[in-house]
Amino acid sequence: MRTTAERVDSNLTADDFDWLRKLKGAADAKRDPPPIPTDIAAKLRTFGLAKPYRSGKLTITSEGRDALLEQDMRDAEDR
Repeated sequence: MRTTAERVDSNLTADDFDWLRKLKGAADAKRDPPPIPTDIAAKLRTFGLAKPYRSGKLTITSEGRDALLEQDMRDAEDR
């Protein structure tokens, strides 16, 4: 049986991970994130990787940070 992380990762595209990185960067810098395409925002929220913030914007969750870390480790292994 696949873990939650494996199920999430298999359903995310490189573009989804790019947007997740933008959310992380905005949160780390304590600034508002850029507007995210509706379909990507919905997908990130569905998997619990992002949650509503203020003014209808999204912020990354701890699950989103974990997913990015796992993806970055896989990318490093592929090099």
